[in-house]
Amino acid sequence: MKAVVQRVTRAAVRVDGQTLGAIERGLLVLLGIGKSDTPATSDWLIKKLLALRIFPDAAGKMNRSVTDISGGLLIVSQFTLYGVLEKGTRPSFSTAMPPAEAEPLYHDFMARLRAATRLPVAAGRFAALMEVELVNDGPVTIMLETPQSVVGQASRLSSLPTHHQTGETPVPLFQPFDPHAPATIAMRHLPHWEQAGCTFFVTFRLADSVPADLLCQWEALQPKPEFPEQFYQWLDQGHGQCLLRQPALATMVEAAMLHFNGDRYFLGDYVIMPNHVHALVTPCGAQELSAILHAWKSFTAKIVNHALGLTGKLWQDESFDHIVRDEHALEKFSAYIRGNPQAAGLRIGEYRAGVGQASCLSPLSEGGQAGRLSH
Repeated sequence: MKAVVQRVTRAAVRVDGQTLGAIERGLLVLLGIGKSDTPATSDWLIKKLLALRIFPDAAGKMNRSVTDISGGLLIVSQFTLYGVLEKGTRPSFSTAMPPAEAEPLYHDFMARLRAATRLPVAAGRFAALMEVELVNDGPVTIMLETPQSVVGQASRLSSLPTHHQTGETPVPLFQPFDPHAPATIAMRHLPHWEQAGCTFFVTFRLADSVPADLLCQWEALQPKPEFPEQFYQWLDQGHGQCLLRQPALATMVEAAMLHFNGDRYFLGDYVIMPNHVHALVTPCGAQELSAILHAWKSFTAKIVNHALGLTGKLWQDESFDHIVRDEHALEKFSAYIRGNPQAAGLRIGEYRAGVGQASCLSPLSEGGQAGRLSH
């Protein structure tokens, strides 16, 4: 990645006369994404931006960062930073990442930056014709480029084979439910089982994802089924605004889920649908599933509402969660998650899906249970 970083007293970016983002004192960052960039290069650049000491201290020396001064950051995508003029006078952009690949990485960068700081973060619009207005303070302008050592390491890691690519069985991070070990049950509208070390299949949804008449049908249903397949079918019908159909918003949710993966929990298969999320997750140590879900929803509600200029409730308070009882159940849940977009008739770009480490123990066969949770 390349970045032109300018120390500013104010800056703003506009599209068609509309101001999309503006800051007072802080950093204006023109961001270019190259062909070899990955989320790992994003992390390097974000750490550098937040710690870059180019603001004056009491003695007038450059010794303070944007974090130290509680400033703002305005990020503007600019692929022309990768222009090459070795021959002729018309730049070539062959080393820039193609737009279709760069846009998800740009949105991922923004989500990671917002997750890494409480400072105000504003942005332009990817691939739009933008007008940028600024007052450079100094002037001070710094050029940053991800070192080849970071790019090379990230490329090697991203090229390692995964179980999706090879069909090989990964080392499982799965512990089935133990009927003889202590377990707790919390009740709200739904029962919520917890047992230390267990893997869970969780579903959380946007507040407007199920219409009131269908909710009434669900409330009247007694007894409730252990696996609410009818409810999941209602979710797949695409009710509500389906905000997560927007790639930028779905990427924010994905980045939040991946942020503490391997630290507070192990994330298995997951899919971010237009109005709901399914995931397999195994809490680590004393971490509680309820706390993990609360952190995901509270943080993403804040950044999604901020991005849309909205306030109010984003997620439905209560989530569905099921303890994965055995390897057979794990395979079924994994297959359901992977098959959910196709079962709901979604096209590429209308959802985000991936896998962490708590993955199923055998490759999914052609005749698997994708898209259904029959038992």
